Amino acid sequence: MKYPPGGLSGEDRKGIAIFLASLAVLATLVAIAVSTLNAPENNYDRATLCNENLPRHAHKVFVIDVSDALSGYQKRFLRRYIATELQQAGTNDRFSLYVLDEKFRGLSDPVVDVCKPKTGEDVSLLTSNRAFVDRLYADRFEKPLERALASVVMGGEQEISPIYEALSDLVALRRLDGEAQEVHLTIVSDMIQNSTAGSVFNSGPSAITGLPPINLRRARTSVLWLDREKYRQYQTSELERSWEEYLASVSDFSDIERVRP
Repeated sequence: MKYPPGGLSGEDRKGIAIFLASLAVLATLVAIAVSTLNAPENNYDRATLCNENLPRHAHKVFVIDVSDALSGYQKRFLRRYIATELQQAGTNDRFSLYVLDEKFRGLSDPVVDVCKPKTGEDVSLLTSNRAFVDRLYADRFEKPLERALASVVMGGEQEISPIYEALSDLVALRRLDGEAQEVHLTIVSDMIQNSTAGSVFNSGPSAITGLPPINLRRARTSVLWLDREKYRQYQTSELERSWEEYLASVSDFSDIERVRP
């Protein structure tokens, strides 16, 4: 076979073209891999799953009163309620669950404090391992929340019910996420305040009207009011109105929903 003087054959040129094209494809794949590894959505806290490089629409805070056990219906209601909140939440929304703590006479350490990660349906099939993402979602977010809720609803009787102190601790201990665009606070309680700050048992609804102010202005506040047969004489419309007025004076109050025994 004769070659042009000082030139390459057609086969040589074809081989070089294929080689260069292969290098270009390899370079593109490397660039995709590097950009994926360095992408903001992959830069999350391994403990909380929160990503400070992504926007956070909402911080959903639950303060649950375990001074008395929940009824069977109330347990099921609370599970459904929180499950709905989880389903409606966006990626990187934060969930914090606390209980009224008799030991500290106020707010407990967080029972769970995590941000919602992406699911496999939310990520690119090209740049992400969907099975890994789904496993992360289930093992680090969904299951811990289920376990935490299960332990909370099994709470027993306590001598005090420091509702006001727990709400005050949310502010004093800076438990409301400053990066979230909105804060949704849900209080799950029979609303029988009983501590040194005030006792419904001793003073009735006036125990609430006499509580000191706190600054919960950032929080959109709702109450899941747990009706209890043994406290029927205390859980009056007057007490409900006192809580409505107090919460409206210290927060962005939404509503009270009463949950039957």
